[in-house]
Amino acid sequence: MHSYLIVIFNESVFDTPTYKTLIKMLSVHPHAATLFVWDNSPITQHESGLKSEINDLKIIYYHSERNENLSIVYNKVMKIAFDLKSDYITLLDQDSYISPDFKQSVSHVNSDYLQVPRVCSDKTGKLISPRYQKYNYLLNKCSINYLNSNIAPGIFKSKHMFAVGSGMTISKSLWLSGIRFQDRLSFYGVDTEFCVDYATKSDSFILLDSTIKHNASNEHDESYEKFKWRLIKYYEHWSYQLIKHVGLPLGLVSLYVGISLKFVLLKNKIKRLFIINKA
Repeated sequence: MHSYLIVIFNESVFDTPTYKTLIKMLSVHPHAATLFVWDNSPITQHESGLKSEINDLKIIYYHSERNENLSIVYNKVMKIAFDLKSDYITLLDQDSYISPDFKQSVSHVNSDYLQVPRVCSDKTGKLISPRYQKYNYLLNKCSINYLNSNIAPGIFKSKHMFAVGSGMTISKSLWLSGIRFQDRLSFYGVDTEFCVDYATKSDSFILLDSTIKHNASNEHDESYEKFKWRLIKYYEHWSYQLIKHVGLPLGLVSLYVGISLKFVLLKNKIKRLFIINKA
């Protein structure tokens, strides 16, 4: 059995492009499947007992008012899925477009490796995942090597590899190896650190012969409050990196990251005021 997880926030799962394209995929390639819907909305978006129009798809719904860390959600649901005898679980967010050939591509590969699809921006078409990247942790800089959007599927080296969480497919054998998401991370860095930890266990991953279109948050205009929220989450990951990968003490990290955060927020606020006044 193949399990799928969609994490939603302030939107019915039935209205998401992820669910709609998942249903289309299941119609083209029917298979026994369970859909876990994790609702992180302050107010529940559904009642229990959700039903799908696809007979082979069972839906299990959870609601958490506290906007649970993605890492915690992933670990909880993976455990439940594999306890229920799933062979695979695919992680998805609410604004991805799954191609009809996704399940077929998973069925044709070695289940011992992490499996990721090509993920392209829904705005530019650029391949954003997987890619290779190296960090300068002290300066909070990242050198990125993007891959060609037409890259052929196959086995690739996992060292320095990054893949977004949406579309990431984990087999039961990989789960039993002890691979987990870092519970201390809530949003940004959840997939990054998983890939870093995975590379210490396996030197290869599989690029699936399938493409997912994805809404990349940094390609869309947003309010100052949304920018501030994202930056705080991003700096949460930076703090984690400085402690784990550099070995800096918590007190120094809090001071260093805190000053940088205030500076970037002030700079962004001034930039927005300048744009308003210029207009």
